[in-house]
Amino acid sequence: MEKIKYWLQEHWDAIMAWYEGLEPLYQYGVLFLLIIAGILIFSFLSLRKVTR
Repeated sequence: MEKIKYWLQEHWDAIMAWYEGLEPLYQYGVLFLLIIAGILIFSFLSLRKVTR
């Protein structure tokens, strides 16, 4: 987790420049995919805890 945080801090400006360079429709698509990925990860972790 720390490596991910460090990588994000290191590359945040480049990521935001890329995101701002996208057309609005693609920005919404990226945001939608991030939300779906977050929901899937949360669901997976929750179900893994419940089934133990």
